[in-house]
Amino acid sequence: MTRNHKLIYDQLVEIAPNSRPWISDHPAEAVRVVDDRVTLTDIADAATRAATLFEDAGVRPGDYCAVWLDAPLDIMVVIAGLTAVGGVPVLISPGIDAETLGRMLEPVTIERIVTTDDRRDKCEQIATLRRVDDWAELAAQLADTAPRRTTAVSMPGTAPYIVTHTSGTTGVPKLVQYTRNATDHQGYAQEVFAILGRLRGYAAVAVSPVHFRTVSGLLCALRRNVPLIVLSDHSAESVGEYVRRYRPIYLETHPNTFMQWEHLADNGTLASVRHYVSTFDVIHPGTVRRLLAGSGYRLASFLEAYGQSELGGISAKVHLKGLTGRFGRRRGRVPTGHRAGWTAPGYSEARIVGPDGTPVPAGTAGRIQVRSAGQFQTYINRREAAEANLDADGWWDTGDWGRRTRLGELVLIDRQVERLTTVPSAVAMEDLLLTRMPWLLEAIVLEQDRRAVPVVALRDGPFRDTAWRSAVSDLPQLAPPVVLDFRDFPRTVTGKIQRSKLSQVISQQGR
Repeated sequence: MTRNHKLIYDQLVEIAPNSRPWISDHPAEAVRVVDDRVTLTDIADAATRAATLFEDAGVRPGDYCAVWLDAPLDIMVVIAGLTAVGGVPVLISPGIDAETLGRMLEPVTIERIVTTDDRRDKCEQIATLRRVDDWAELAAQLADTAPRRTTAVSMPGTAPYIVTHTSGTTGVPKLVQYTRNATDHQGYAQEVFAILGRLRGYAAVAVSPVHFRTVSGLLCALRRNVPLIVLSDHSAESVGEYVRRYRPIYLETHPNTFMQWEHLADNGTLASVRHYVSTFDVIHPGTVRRLLAGSGYRLASFLEAYGQSELGGISAKVHLKGLTGRFGRRRGRVPTGHRAGWTAPGYSEARIVGPDGTPVPAGTAGRIQVRSAGQFQTYINRREAAEANLDADGWWDTGDWGRRTRLGELVLIDRQVERLTTVPSAVAMEDLLLTRMPWLLEAIVLEQDRRAVPVVALRDGPFRDTAWRSAVSDLPQLAPPVVLDFRDFPRTVTGKIQRSKLSQVISQQGR
C-alpha cells in the first residue's frame, strides 16, 4: 500500500469532510455530542481553532505542554491543536496525584499545563509550572477564534512529537518521549492489520486516553478513515449498551478489562464483533476462547499483542474462532510460559540474551531485548535510566524473562524481577488456573516463604473449595489460595496488576 506519513492534525483535517460520525459515550468541552454522535468536521474545526489559541498563547515548536484532562474527545482536540503548532503534549493520567505530578515534572522544563478547573489549585502548587490553563475556559473561546488555515508546522522526523508516562510501579513515573518517526511507524504497523482485517464498520475502543496506544490507534483510524466508538466508561454495563446499540465490527481494550467483559459473550452482545484486539499485556487463553465464541462470525479473530510503552508492539499472534488451543486440559504438566507470538518483519526484532548480554540459542531462557521502528526516544525526566537500559546497537532490555522457540515465537515467562523458584512461570500458572476454573475473575501467583501463593478474585458467589481442590490436584506446589475482592487488586492505569504492591497487601493480611 502507498505509505502515508501525515500525522494526527493534518490527517484529521484532510479526512473530516468525508467521514462518518463517530460515537462517544461522554460529553466534551470542545465539541458537541448529540445523541451519542459527534462529527469529525466538528472535531477538526475545534482542533484548527485550538491550534490558533495555543499559538497566540505563545506555544512554539518544541515547547512541552502537560495535558491533565479526563474526556478522550477533549484530549484528542488538544493533541491535534498542540502538535499543529509544533508543541509537544505531555499526557498525564487522571489518576496521578499532584504530588507525584510535581516530582515527575521537576527535572524537566515544562512550564505550561492544560487541565480542568478542579485541578487548577493543585497545579498552582507545582513550582515548575508557570502557566495553568483551564481547558473549559479555552474551549469557550474556540467559537470566536480564527481557525488555522495551513498544515501543521514542518518538523524533522527525529523531533519529539508526544510524551506519555509509565505506571510508576517502581518509583516516580518516567516521562516517555516519542519522535514523529516513531509515531508514524507505530501508526503504519497498525494500518496493515486494519487493511488485512477489512475494517468497514465501527471500531469500539476502550483504552486509557493518555497511553501512547491511544495516540497510535487514533492515527491509524484517521489514516484508514475508520469511524470510532470512543468509550470513556469501561464498565461492562456501559460498554454492553453501546456495543448492542451500534454493533461495532472491532473491539479493543486492556486484557484485564476483557476479563471483566467475558459474560457479554454469553448473551449475544458481542455478536457483531469480528475482530478483537488486546494490547499492553498477555491475555489468558480462556478469555480469548469465550470472547470468540460470542462473535456471530464463523472466522472471528482475536489479535493478542505483547508490547511495552517504550517500544509499542513487540510481537503478536492471531487466534481464530474454533481453532484456539485447548490450553490447560492436560493434567500433570506444569506450564512453563505464555506464547506471545512473533515479531513483525521490518518493524521489530527480538533476541534472548544471557547474564553477560550474549545471545542464547532457541529454547534457552534469558532476558528479552527488542529493537523497534516505533521505539521511544528517551525518558525526559530520567535520561540516565533510558541510556542504562539501551545498548550501543539499539537493543532495549524489556525487563521480561523469556525464550524463543525453534520457529522464532516468543515465549514470555515472567518479569525479570518477579521470577519464581517454586513454579516455572507465574504467568503460565495463572493462565492454567483461569482456564480450569472459569468462575475465577482474576488469579495472580506470588511467592512468599518459598511457597507459590495464588491470589484470586471470584466472578460471583462464594469460593468453591471442592472445585478448587479438584482443579489443582496435580499442582502440589500451590499453597491454599487467598481470596480478595477484584477491586482490591492494585493496578496500573492500563489494568496491569502491580505485583509488588499486591504482595504487600497479602503480607499485611498475615501471610
